[in-house]
Amino acid sequence: MHHETPFKIGLAETDAFGVVYHPHALDLAQQNLESWLEHLGLPLHTIFDDYQWALPVVRVELDWNRPLQLGDQGLTILTGIDQGERSLTLTHSIQTGGDSVATVKVVHACLDRRSGKTILLPDVLLKQLPV
Repeated sequence: MHHETPFKIGLAETDAFGVVYHPHALDLAQQNLESWLEHLGLPLHTIFDDYQWALPVVRVELDWNRPLQLGDQGLTILTGIDQGERSLTLTHSIQTGGDSVATVKVVHACLDRRSGKTILLPDVLLKQLPV
C-alpha cells in the first residue's frame, strides 16, 4: 500500500529559527491517515456517523533525519501497514526532494466507541487493507 499527501511548511508550524516543531510530524501523519481513509472510501465523518468504532493513537515513534524548515514542500507517504487483530501500525515517511526527512510510526488501537474497549478490526476496514 502506498498513499501520499502533499504538504508545505508554513510559519505556524515553525519556531523562531524557522524549524518545524516536533509535534507537526504527527500532524502530517494524521493528515496522511485521514487522506488514506478517504481514499479507501472511509472518510472520518463516515466512520463517526455510520460506525461505532474508532482508531485512536496509542503509541508513536518519531525519528528525524534532518529538520524541516519554513517553506519546505514534500510528501507524507504511507510506507507500511502492519495489521494486528485489534490494531493497525502505520509507518509514514515524510519526504522532501525525494529524501526522507522523518519517519513516523503510529499504532492505532481499534476501540468500540460506546464501551471504550478494544475490538477486532472491523470487516469494512479489513476488506480495504492490502493482503
